Amino acid sequence: MKLKISWLWLLFIPMLMMSHMGKTLFFLFLMLTIHECAHMLTAYYFHYPIEKIILYPFGLSAQMRYIGMGSVWRELVIIAAGPITHLLFPQLFSLLVSLELISQPYMDYLCQLNTSILIFNLLPVFPLDGGRIVQSLYHLVFRYTTAQRLTYLTGIVNLFLLWHYQIIQTASAMLVMSFLLLQILICWKQLAYERIAFYRFRMNHPAKGFLRMNRKTDLYRAYTNVIQTSCGWMPEDEWLKCVFHEQGEEARLSVVL
Repeated sequence: MKLKISWLWLLFIPMLMMSHMGKTLFFLFLMLTIHECAHMLTAYYFHYPIEKIILYPFGLSAQMRYIGMGSVWRELVIIAAGPITHLLFPQLFSLLVSLELISQPYMDYLCQLNTSILIFNLLPVFPLDGGRIVQSLYHLVFRYTTAQRLTYLTGIVNLFLLWHYQIIQTASAMLVMSFLLLQILICWKQLAYERIAFYRFRMNHPAKGFLRMNRKTDLYRAYTNVIQTSCGWMPEDEWLKCVFHEQGEEARLSVVL
């Protein structure tokens, strides 16, 4: 696991020195870091490798392998762990008031900030936690590629609705929304390669869910697939071996596309 410090600190430190928001930015960093640590600890419990931790001015960001490919139910727990921490922060702030470390009005402000972060994070826009929850729910019903496309389409529609009804109006929020839209479009463009990565994961980590008869050459993530082929029904592990060991790269891409 690697720890990387973001170059954004070079811009953030001079801005911090010139502003009077150091205390608030500290609490923002604390909330987002605890949020991300909850994701990481839960992922570690379920044996998801954490490849890299990036230290941003606004908190930690962990890059976890295989998120979006493993057990849907376990990943729902991993995703939910972050937002749940925001339900505990008011008690923490109340403790700080009782210790006379912060004032009651400042606690009220921090609680409002905490609520805003929670609501924003639960927006059904990928890759926010709300978008990842929607993604997991789609994977309970649809095949992998269809679920991914619906996830990205849901995010784009919700971003449009936020803009159309002027729910998001500040310049900073619009910048964040633009970044989210760009990330969704990049993910959509790379969907074929994501599907290959998902198939490789399933080869090394066979599914243990209920059997699902599958008449198309795409896997249900939440089930153990039995694929219909020209030679009859084939278990997904045998089908994946055919895809990766008996076909060339061009043929693999044709299956994926």
